[in-house]
Amino acid sequence: MKITRLLALLLLVSFVACKKDPEKTPEEIYAERLNGNWSVSSLTYSANITVPIIGTIPVNGTANNAGTISFNTPARTAVYDIRFLPNLTVPGLPVDSVEFFGTGTFTNTTSQITLTDSAGTLTFNVLKNEENLQQVSTTANYTVSGQNIPVNLNLVLTRR
Repeated sequence: MKITRLLALLLLVSFVACKKDPEKTPEEIYAERLNGNWSVSSLTYSANITVPIIGTIPVNGTANNAGTISFNTPARTAVYDIRFLPNLTVPGLPVDSVEFFGTGTFTNTTSQITLTDSAGTLTFNVLKNEENLQQVSTTANYTVSGQNIPVNLNLVLTRR
């Protein structure tokens, strides 16, 4: 009888000691996957620039090794530096690097990442979510010669 009571007590203690950890939400799992440093291994861009006298010029292209994005999930902060030289072949029109960079905070769902910094907000739509590869798209505003130009970006991120 004493052995039965002892076994019952041990069984009860083992049930009490085995507390189940709360399950993580899909958003928390994705945020953990984002944590770390990422290279913008390829970038596809498109925009329309209006030039006086000439009119609207479409600008499209791709760039490789176009910058970095770092996510610090515990602090919910991000640092991004995306740069590329657009493919623009209009005689007499100067070509300069397009740059998007900043430091701020981020939030995420399983389908979007939102970066907020002093320049504003960038919302990335998640197209592919893998452990060492992310594909996201966004529209970012770029200002040149006083003109605000929406630039469509499709980025492939690889873990560094």
